[in-house]
Amino acid sequence: MRDEISGILEARVWLEEEGGRMLIGERFRKQDGRITVTWHVDPKSILGVVWVEDVRDTRSDVSAS
Repeated sequence: MRDEISGILEARVWLEEEGGRMLIGERFRKQDGRITVTWHVDPKSILGVVWVEDVRDTRSDVSAS
């Protein structure tokens, strides 16, 4: 997924809770190679187990094979 402002979505950050997972952030790679994270909650408020889901499409990436 590409957004000209945010960049390419690489990962979603989830907080593990008793009732399931809650999306708390997303990591993007900009065209210049920089990585940015958009938080949906205050990062200082995160307590618990965090899970990072890789959402990159590696099917066309030869280096991933």
